[in-house]
Amino acid sequence: MLMEDIIVKMEENIELVLLAIFAFSMGLAIVEFFYELYKKKITKWRLGEMWASFSVFIVAQFFEKIGTVVFAGAFFVVAEFIPWQIPVNIWTTLLCILLIDFLYYWEHVIEHKVRILWTYHSIHHSSPIYNYTTALRVSFIDSFITWIFYLPAILVGFHPYVVLLTFFLILSYQFWLHTEIIGKLGWFEKIFMTPSQHRVHHGNDKMYLDKNFGALLSIWDRIFGTFQEEKHIPTYGLTKQIRTINPIKVHSHEFIGIYKDLKKAQNFNEVWNYLLKGPGWKPKRERQTKTVSK
Repeated sequence: MLMEDIIVKMEENIELVLLAIFAFSMGLAIVEFFYELYKKKITKWRLGEMWASFSVFIVAQFFEKIGTVVFAGAFFVVAEFIPWQIPVNIWTTLLCILLIDFLYYWEHVIEHKVRILWTYHSIHHSSPIYNYTTALRVSFIDSFITWIFYLPAILVGFHPYVVLLTFFLILSYQFWLHTEIIGKLGWFEKIFMTPSQHRVHHGNDKMYLDKNFGALLSIWDRIFGTFQEEKHIPTYGLTKQIRTINPIKVHSHEFIGIYKDLKKAQNFNEVWNYLLKGPGWKPKRERQTKTVSK
């Protein structure tokens, strides 16, 4: 089959794939909701947090088409300048999945380590509860920035459609990870990410911070030393909880925080560090003041 024929087939079936993934995801969410209802976990506070996550999702939908155009359009524009192209078949698609998952791991690590990127990614971590609504709590800013991390897949010659398809499949895989109703899964966890491993990632406990960055595969965390097994039920949310279900405040809390820090900066070096170092970075003078106050 010619490459053009394969691409046409992918385009023709994408709506069916999207519908199947949506139906499966909604099915999981409904089962989880009734399970939590049965376990009497549904409280007014919990419903409020679930609504906050869903509200963030609704806000993001207003920007979805623009974000998609930016995300996908960038790949097609760059691909025009690449004189070579990897053939499209089952084996190269599997290879692309491996590469995209690897790139996702590093994107995720960098978003946790660089404050200016943490501003939008922290929104996903801001929920103090953990269920399938938490998976929806993603900033609308995400699509306008994260495409940059996947350009290497285009530069080595993968077709933009293949990159977009594999990225979407990996992203969809992550939905089922956001639940407490599925326990540990034995040998499966040695290779793939599971709800247990992703619960760790959402924990703000000291032993769980900045662990389990993988999307589809858990091997990257094991290779690069960021893997942590779930030892106890995590405490979810940020290290400093935002304590609001207002979707605007959920979206803006970290941006306000970094703005306040930048206002305090006394020189360019401090501005640079506030933007590009980790979320907890403080200038030496503040660290010394804190030590003296103790």
